[in-house]
Amino acid sequence: MKKFTKQTIAVLAILTVIFTAVKCTKHNQVLDSTPAAANTDSLSCIKGTATLQPIGGSAWDGTIEAVWNNVPKLTVHATVPDLGNGTFAGFIGNSTDITLRSMYDAANIYFLVEWNADMKCLASSPWYYNPTTMRWAQEASAPVQNSGATTFRPPFIQDQFVIMFNIANSCPTFNSLSCYAACHVNTTFGDSTMTGGVMHTNGPTELLDVWRARMLQVMNVNQANDCYIDNGAGALNANEVHNDLQVNNGPTPAADGGFSNKQTLKISGLVTTIKVSVPMFVIPSGIYSNGAIMQSDTLPGGKAVKVTKVDTFGVLTLANGVKLDPSTATSGTAFQQVGTGDGPNCIPGSIVSNYTGSRGDVTANAYWTGTGWRLLLKRALKTADAVNDVDLSSLATQPFGVGAMFNGADNEHAIVAGLKLHFNK
Repeated sequence: MKKFTKQTIAVLAILTVIFTAVKCTKHNQVLDSTPAAANTDSLSCIKGTATLQPIGGSAWDGTIEAVWNNVPKLTVHATVPDLGNGTFAGFIGNSTDITLRSMYDAANIYFLVEWNADMKCLASSPWYYNPTTMRWAQEASAPVQNSGATTFRPPFIQDQFVIMFNIANSCPTFNSLSCYAACHVNTTFGDSTMTGGVMHTNGPTELLDVWRARMLQVMNVNQANDCYIDNGAGALNANEVHNDLQVNNGPTPAADGGFSNKQTLKISGLVTTIKVSVPMFVIPSGIYSNGAIMQSDTLPGGKAVKVTKVDTFGVLTLANGVKLDPSTATSGTAFQQVGTGDGPNCIPGSIVSNYTGSRGDVTANAYWTGTGWRLLLKRALKTADAVNDVDLSSLATQPFGVGAMFNGADNEHAIVAGLKLHFNK
């Protein structure tokens, strides 16, 4: 067994007190027992106004406005922790420095976030053609071990950044543990094959506000996902991260934030009924701006065309009669896996659209510098969602935590807990 550090012993002592003072509402709920020692660094939020590109506006060119020059910086070192249960396997120990700056004015709060990453990840489980099986398949969003080898094919998932706040000081353990207060291990959820943890709070009155900037969404529609964490009425082994209230919740074309670019079709030309999964829409030119098909592209007159048929060789027939053959000499490997990546014409796995309602409260701009990300966030100090959003209008000091997903990580995020947001009045 690895030797415990003094920091680990200190955190375990804190958690022992918490377990004594707080009664869990889930029968097998376990708080993470090995978070990094609480980081009490304070981020100074000073008066000022930043400019963000609005939804549908031109892309941010990465220029940092002069108004940010005199804003104090807080640089923290974020590391993917070992939760002791395999949740973050394959990414444990990955780290990056995150630099934070913040401003506020009479109506809004602004954050400028910068962190380094080895590669730009915007893909979201793209479609590729397998010439051996003559079938279409999607890249995995988690590391996949190659058959008969010890190497792993990297996942295809977009880079992300998360910031988390305590709503109305409702979660008592958040002040000392921030995001670790909602990180529960030794449970499983959904169809995950991992033994990892889920996120939920400890009681029905505890709520956390989460702003999750998915770079595919930010780069295309200038929004971060505004969501919240609750305890799910005590449901066991359930991931209780929920989107804020939305206007559009139905199927296409009213999907909120987009939808999966996937459908099941019968293979044409066969007597027997064999169904396979294929993309729902493709852009015939093979050019996907920022790795996305926009929902507007799928509407009448848009650039995307629906796939209506697939034959036994994987040839797709589009609604306009055009055939897309991924196995010709001309297409080469353009639709196939190439090394650890994909060919240039592989098809996005997601359709992207705007978030609506309270889910769309956080405006975001992102820029890839070549060595990392610059991210701008803007939200009203007080939103119309009094239940699921933190109210910052009092300008009281707020505990918060941050997480960064990079280099193919999804939920395996590098974490910094125990931060404080201090408003300079």
